[in-house]
Amino acid sequence: MSQDILISSDILENTLMIDINRVFIPCRPILELEVMCSILMLYANYVSMEKVIRNNPNPKDFCKLIDIKDEMFKNIVDRYYVVHNRLKPIQMRNRWQRTSQRHRRIGSVDAYTASRVPLFFALDRLKVKYLLIKNFFYHLAEHKFDLHFYTPVSKNVPVTVIDYLNDYYFHSSLRYFDLISPKKTISRNTRKLFSARISSDMLRIMVSYVRKEAPNSGINFMMRGIKSSLFVSKFLFMKLDVPQPFVFSGDHMIDAEKIMIGTDFLPDLLVNISNALNEGNYDLSLDLFNAFEFMMERVLKGINNAVSIASNQRINLGLNGIQYSSGGIFQLE
Repeated sequence: MSQDILISSDILENTLMIDINRVFIPCRPILELEVMCSILMLYANYVSMEKVIRNNPNPKDFCKLIDIKDEMFKNIVDRYYVVHNRLKPIQMRNRWQRTSQRHRRIGSVDAYTASRVPLFFALDRLKVKYLLIKNFFYHLAEHKFDLHFYTPVSKNVPVTVIDYLNDYYFHSSLRYFDLISPKKTISRNTRKLFSARISSDMLRIMVSYVRKEAPNSGINFMMRGIKSSLFVSKFLFMKLDVPQPFVFSGDHMIDAEKIMIGTDFLPDLLVNISNALNEGNYDLSLDLFNAFEFMMERVLKGINNAVSIASNQRINLGLNGIQYSSGGIFQLE
């Protein structure tokens, strides 16, 4: 089995080694909207929220489209639009001679101007969520499908692949949130910026909310987080006038977003891998692992393509590359 490791052993690297705390304050509204959307997806689905992306509404219409009546949520939307409205559309420029009819999209501002940083933050959070899943399965394959490589944080976790994955993903997500939350040592001026906002404690409660009484609550938590990050990223790209940032060219044009929002990859494939391993069906498990790696690679390439577009093709991440420090959340042993 050791010769058949199916998950790439590329190092999960911080490609640009940027301290995430340096960009957190301008990105706080992004995190708030993402968490709010994750809560809303307890009662709605991604398709129902796509109408917001298509209509590109103002804050008032945004709330109407997804039936937001809670004042705290309305305030989150208002703060988000301060960031949203700073983004500048990507302009069409001619790459070749004036007589050429071929064009490409080139950003109208430098990659790291303040207006683009929240978009990089949103894309990085989306990619980190997929890398957490990939990281768990990479270690599982490295240890020949023996779950003893991981010690669950929660008590009484059933010894199944899916339950161990849920435990790792949930607690790693909280560690990542704690990494970017303001510390007690923040300055007085910085503290004033947060005084009128939703508290970090309340935001953490929202981040960690799981409907434990619902079936597959761990998987649902995972998917809500992924789709809420995807929603925020797509909405920011619509402001840039880029409706399909996750489409890239391979053997043919590949739309990574369709893989993200479909069920064939996540959650169905995760559940099938877990069931096959629990039943000791290793031949089927290997086939499913191959499918997992195949689809994960396309998702990560799609996110990398979006980062490249947002940075005027100046940031080209490796398959496992991320832009901001991860605080060791990928460590499993």
